Amino acid sequence: MTAPRSRTSGDAIPGTTEATSSTARDPRRVLAWFAGTLTIVTAVVLVPLFAGGADADTFNATVPLLSWAPALSAFVAHLGTGRRTSFLNWSAVRPLRTGRVLRTGALMLAVFVAIPAVITLLSLALGVVAWQPSGQALRLVPLVLPLALVGMLTVTGEEIGWRGALHTSLARYGLVRASVSIGGLWALWHLPLLLGYHLDGAMAGREVVATTVNLLFAALVLSAARALSASVWPAAWAHALMNTTLVFTSSNLVTPATELTDGAFWTLQLVTWIVIGCAGALLLRTAARSSTHLTSARS
Repeated sequence: MTAPRSRTSGDAIPGTTEATSSTARDPRRVLAWFAGTLTIVTAVVLVPLFAGGADADTFNATVPLLSWAPALSAFVAHLGTGRRTSFLNWSAVRPLRTGRVLRTGALMLAVFVAIPAVITLLSLALGVVAWQPSGQALRLVPLVLPLALVGMLTVTGEEIGWRGALHTSLARYGLVRASVSIGGLWALWHLPLLLGYHLDGAMAGREVVATTVNLLFAALVLSAARALSASVWPAAWAHALMNTTLVFTSSNLVTPATELTDGAFWTLQLVTWIVIGCAGALLLRTAARSSTHLTSARS
């Protein structure tokens, strides 16, 4: 990353609450505290499982705990870098700008209905997958949104850390650069858990690679939700929607990825990356333009 440019108090930074050089924390110190704490917590939870040869179900049982590790790490970073603003403000838990939050939340719902629909239609058109809805598909449709709401109980812990505090600190480098950097770290943090699934045979090596790249592209959408709303809540909602809508369509409407040949599998992944990447790029551009209009209005 390049050295941050100075900004005046009137400049608007998408989705951040520490805009001025006099109040903003040093992002390098924030990153060191955050990454260091998160690494320690993740290692304490997962190393004993690897050492003991735990199965996939055991690794999966750690997910609710690990999901809140980023929030804990952000709080430690908050204490370690100086409490110049409240933790809730720094991590964008508040203030809650209801109108922006609701509008962005509705937008994210539309996005995560559209993304799996477009991926499915393109994959069917290319002959990569076949249309084969499961017997329980219709019964599961009404449960998708309730499951997403329940999923927020865990993913909110992730978003408080990643798209909350870390986004606030790195936003000075620019929205796109911050989003890509956070996405890379977020994907890297998931790797130990994915490898745990792989070692037990619950996830093929190609799925580990594909999931890691999926996270990189999905991070762009989640960062855009944060920037558009200036709040962590739409990012958490988008994260929960992603986990439910994409899994529902891939598991209940078309040929499961585990049954695809390597050629079909990677074609499907390419389609997925293009669709999610385009959505993320469009949303980040929208967030940047929104910030520009806000700055002009205040000038």
